[in-house]
Amino acid sequence: MTEAATTALRFSKMHGAGNDFVVLDLRDGTPEPTPGLAARLADRHTGVGCDQILTI
Repeated sequence: MTEAATTALRFSKMHGAGNDFVVLDLRDGTPEPTPGLAARLADRHTGVGCDQILTI
């Protein structure tokens, strides 16, 4: 995870109706996750694990 190795990413994990969500609050100017980082976050074995990523 070279992208995330130098930057902390604050998130919340929520679930409802059988779905898992990672919620990213980007209002402080944090850049949006790249598709590769999103895929690594969503991985249930090596990442946070989710089926949807929401950005604010």
